[in-house]
Amino acid sequence: MTVTEQPEQNAHRPSPSQPQTAGTAPAGQPVPVAELVAARLAEAGLDEPVKALLREALGSVEEQGASPTGRIYLESVAVSGFRGIGPRAFLNLTPYPGVNLVVGRNGSGKSSLAEGIETAFTGTNARWRRQDAARRGNWRNLHDGARPQIEVKLAIKGDPGRATLTRTWKGDDFDDSEAELRRPGHGRIPADQADWRQALTDYRPFLSYVDLDHMISGRPAQMYDAIAVILGLGHLSAASGRLQEEEKRLSETVKAVATETGELKKALYTLEDDPRALEALVAIDTKETPDLAAVEALVAGLPTADDGRLAELRLTAGLHGPDMMRVGTVVDRLRAALDRVEEVRATDAEDAFQRADLLARALEHRDRHTGTDSCPVCGTSQVLDGPWAARAAAQIAALRQEGKAAEDARGELRSAKQAVQELIQIPERVPPALAGPWNAWRECRTLADPAELAERILGAAITLTDACAAARQNAVAELETRNERWRPLAVRLANWAGQASAAERDKPRLHDVKKARDWLKKLATKLREQRMAGFADQSQRIWERLRQESNIDLTRVSLHGSEKATVRRLVMDVSVDGAEASALSVMSQGEQHSLALSLFLPRAATADSPFGFVVIDDPVQSMDPAKVNGLAQVLHELGRQRQVVVFTHDTRLQRAFTSQELPVTMLLVERAEASRVKVRLVKDPVAQALEDAWALVRTRNLPAVARSHVLPSLCRIALENAFIEAAWIRHHRSGGGSEQILQAAVAKSDRLKEVAALALFGDVERADEVDQELRTLYGPYDVGLVRQCQEGSHSEGTQIADAHRFVRDIEAIVAKVRKPQVTAP
Repeated sequence: MTVTEQPEQNAHRPSPSQPQTAGTAPAGQPVPVAELVAARLAEAGLDEPVKALLREALGSVEEQGASPTGRIYLESVAVSGFRGIGPRAFLNLTPYPGVNLVVGRNGSGKSSLAEGIETAFTGTNARWRRQDAARRGNWRNLHDGARPQIEVKLAIKGDPGRATLTRTWKGDDFDDSEAELRRPGHGRIPADQADWRQALTDYRPFLSYVDLDHMISGRPAQMYDAIAVILGLGHLSAASGRLQEEEKRLSETVKAVATETGELKKALYTLEDDPRALEALVAIDTKETPDLAAVEALVAGLPTADDGRLAELRLTAGLHGPDMMRVGTVVDRLRAALDRVEEVRATDAEDAFQRADLLARALEHRDRHTGTDSCPVCGTSQVLDGPWAARAAAQIAALRQEGKAAEDARGELRSAKQAVQELIQIPERVPPALAGPWNAWRECRTLADPAELAERILGAAITLTDACAAARQNAVAELETRNERWRPLAVRLANWAGQASAAERDKPRLHDVKKARDWLKKLATKLREQRMAGFADQSQRIWERLRQESNIDLTRVSLHGSEKATVRRLVMDVSVDGAEASALSVMSQGEQHSLALSLFLPRAATADSPFGFVVIDDPVQSMDPAKVNGLAQVLHELGRQRQVVVFTHDTRLQRAFTSQELPVTMLLVERAEASRVKVRLVKDPVAQALEDAWALVRTRNLPAVARSHVLPSLCRIALENAFIEAAWIRHHRSGGGSEQILQAAVAKSDRLKEVAALALFGDVERADEVDQELRTLYGPYDVGLVRQCQEGSHSEGTQIADAHRFVRDIEAIVAKVRKPQVTAP
């Protein structure tokens, strides 16, 4: 063992024979708020959409709630190069509930160890934050040039091994540090990403003398917040805030729509001559849901009806006359076809064409009247016979060949006329002002004479085109005038339609959000009252222990206002000899510090906190001896559910534990030259019992009754405490259930085998299986030794042949028991 080391095991455990008494928390710890709210929500008679909103709001702030990390205990602290500690110094603790009193004179290095634990977790500490810049610069140890480092070993419930929190510095700036957390099965992460980071604020497990003073001298809102957070309702407050923001957003949309509706109606009434304005008024001015589709159509520039002046203007503005280029082209073609027909009319080609046509008709007549050869014109018989038909057919072919030019000219004329007539198209709707020109254009389509058509079509086209152009110009001008007035309103209508659509869509959600907020507010109020009553009871019970010989009664601790209120404060009322007063106005410094402890300890011991430890530095200052005795009682009872580590130079607290026969682990901090600090165990229950046993064995002329009764009883005490240590180690490493249940089981166990069953199986009911398990683990000889320890408490005692060997063998069993091989399932 080096000069800076100490024995590994040094924990305090309440004696199994001591009854479980009321501590700083009720026997049944409150259910964590998240679980409680989930159960209440499942039972609530709310519609499913409302429940969904609540689950969403609560779920969104789960990360701000209590840490999911298992309960955390301190196993050891190693500090080097920090404050008053030079070479590496160790403070070893046993990681489960109990009181550890770390004592030593001023300057021994106690506060450096205490501040080292807090700094490892937070990167700073309360006393250091309040130092001026010059004093904060002297945080490095003067005798050790190595890089400062703080290493904290942690036992985290459910983890198979120990976690390590390490903080190191690279430079001379106190704030320039880095911390890393290593957990078995979880790897390495920066400490500021650990699951407990929010809990360090909500359930801060560190308390120094500076903190005691600050707790009662802070601003009212700060004191309120410090207590409100431990009620575990920050989860509900954050969820309510989220719902409030949602309700505000939705309500503001509804209000904005209502305000804009009124203003928009006034503006639309100024455009009564515009049909769009009238349509918009009808669409938005409804008692029920506005006609948003009609508004959106108006905004898009689409008319919702085809009547009225605006519709006529739009129609006129969109009409165009004939395409004059196309009209000119087809008319030129028609006129060219007419000219070509005239050219061939006086030529042989025309005569051949006519004669071929005449013969073709005669031949067609003969073919229709088979058996008749008389001429249908002159009546001459036997002239249209077969030979004539043959000659006629030959002659027709010859004549048509000769008259092809005339035939082509006539075909082109027919095609040109058809092209002109197809050009004449009439729209479905024609403005009244353009009915005449359009009718004249339409009539050209009915003309049979190509020459007349060619004459009239061009004039009708020119007239219609000019009329359309003039009407269109006037319509566009009027529309522009109207649109200049309409455009700003159209923009407002578009914005209003978007807001109105959102408001209509979100009306059901707004209704559900209000119901959700109301339900959450009522639940939070009820839970706050219930939990505050429990917290106040705890504070009052602690005060009753600390107020020794004081005539001040703490009558009420309550919260005034709410988390969101501007004016909120912690109310602490007292009575002095029956007269009511405000606490801080009548209390002495020592009483105020006692009151601060009454507020801090329930906060540190709340069920929602992941920290199984509380580190308190120098809590005794300003307390008179009677209050120090009360403090020892309070710390003892807190130690039933928390690992309490108290640093003090005041010997009165040591005497308070000793004189009241309260179990405690004493650790002495000593400082040598060059800032060499070591911590040694003052008293350990197991070691003390074995030491007493050895002292008895070395006694000359030891009476027989001492050998048969006292010696085995002392060894039995050593075994009991070793088994209790093993039971707690099993509990942590296996992720066991409630620690209160284990503590109660330890307190109720009045037989060695029952305590052993807790260590070996985690079940006191399996005491009958202890012998077999010990035989399996250690062998039959060790089972016999344990049995002898039990027999020593009986009237007949037990026979011990070799006392030296007996104690030595018990030491060996104790060493095995205190190092159980337990891992998480």
